[in-house]
Amino acid sequence: MTAEAIAPPGSRARQKAETKARILQCALDAFAERGFDGASVRDIAAAAGVNHGLIKYHFSDKDRLWKAAVDFLFERLHRELDQDISQADLSPLEYLKDWIRGYVHYCARHPEHARIMVQESIRDSDRLSWAVDKHIKPDHERFKPLNEAYMRKGIYPKITNYSMSYILVAASQTLFMLGPEVQRVYGVDVTKDDVIDAHADAIITLFFDHKAPPDEVT
Repeated sequence: MTAEAIAPPGSRARQKAETKARILQCALDAFAERGFDGASVRDIAAAAGVNHGLIKYHFSDKDRLWKAAVDFLFERLHRELDQDISQADLSPLEYLKDWIRGYVHYCARHPEHARIMVQESIRDSDRLSWAVDKHIKPDHERFKPLNEAYMRKGIYPKITNYSMSYILVAASQTLFMLGPEVQRVYGVDVTKDDVIDAHADAIITLFFDHKAPPDEVT
């Protein structure tokens, strides 16, 4: 839920909500860049423009701050995807393409999402277990019946659900997660709208629209 939805404009409650959102975003940026161990609560407080004691008051310790930041991350993911995806009556294929475009734009806006999860996945930490149980696994389970339906319709190839899920997620996230590398290798600014749109179109073409010529298959 946005700060604007929490409280009326100019209110003290809204200011508190905005401050909390700023702290959580700064925490996400720090954890995504430096990992849990490398991130400093004092540095997060400084980046958010608040007193270190305020973070301790609201979140008690760094572990709870990390979990609150990840809650904030996934709540924002669901909210922004709901906003970006068309509510029109679309065919299954067109709905899927629309979802991919929305997800790619989310990944471009928030590369810290992939980065913070990679930081924890490398270590297979207790924090990863918490995030999987609370957020990641429920999301995958929610999409599993839809993926299977797409496979029955021939929209997806008949491969394992986990391969399909992670291939699509990786294709959507990686360009933006590795933005500085892409800039150095290709001279491409992955924050530009035309680059983001072209990447979404590339994924859709690769998954659904491209077919190898028959003489190249054999």
